[in-house]
Amino acid sequence: MDAHHPEAVAFERRLESATGRYLDRLADGVAALSTLVESYGAGREYRTTLAGIRHHESECDAIKLELGRLLVDAKRGDVAVPPAWDRRYADRTLELYEHLDTIANTAEQFAGELVAIAPTRRETCLDGLAEMAALAASAMNELEGVVKPFLRALCRPDDVSITGGVSTIRAIEGEADTVRNRVLEAAFAGTHDGDAAAYRQLAVLLDGVLDAMEDVTDQIHLTTGIEGWPDVEVYPSCGR
Repeated sequence: MDAHHPEAVAFERRLESATGRYLDRLADGVAALSTLVESYGAGREYRTTLAGIRHHESECDAIKLELGRLLVDAKRGDVAVPPAWDRRYADRTLELYEHLDTIANTAEQFAGELVAIAPTRRETCLDGLAEMAALAASAMNELEGVVKPFLRALCRPDDVSITGGVSTIRAIEGEADTVRNRVLEAAFAGTHDGDAAAYRQLAVLLDGVLDAMEDVTDQIHLTTGIEGWPDVEVYPSCGR
């Protein structure tokens, strides 16, 4: 089918539109983590922010189902697809959305546990969590710029490089590891009470949000290594 055939164009637009909406809601949920931590630390009302994060996660679930139906239909041949689209793309693309879903789920889990545990406010620990949340929001902005061009390349194969965004995400994740360790040191400085364990759990969960973002880039890298898939440069070549 011609790439400009109305039905092929419709598939591409539906895929890009739904993915864009998914990433927007995911970014909203991740961005709200900073607000949640800062509000909790300042003793301000924070349960509304938790409700918002949960709402964003539910929206992500609904859009993921929409994307799943579209991709399954494409795999079965029930919808017209661009000539560049290979039926094999459906399963790997669904796996990519599962990795993205882990980000939303982990963000919601962190938010829920912070509110449920409500540890004693320790400024150093909360400052570290707030810094990690801000790093997660920055990494999420970069991730949007990685996922969108990759999916476009499945429909319209061009030479695509996402190395800049991927490198930035990996650097941010490394920075978050350093902050996480600082939170753990502060949590257990001179005491090993329940609050220390709570801050450890929260720091590990928040770090898991960033780890999940890095996993998305790894999934893209593994996918582009399959013969017949678009040539997308994910990691810089050796020597750069």
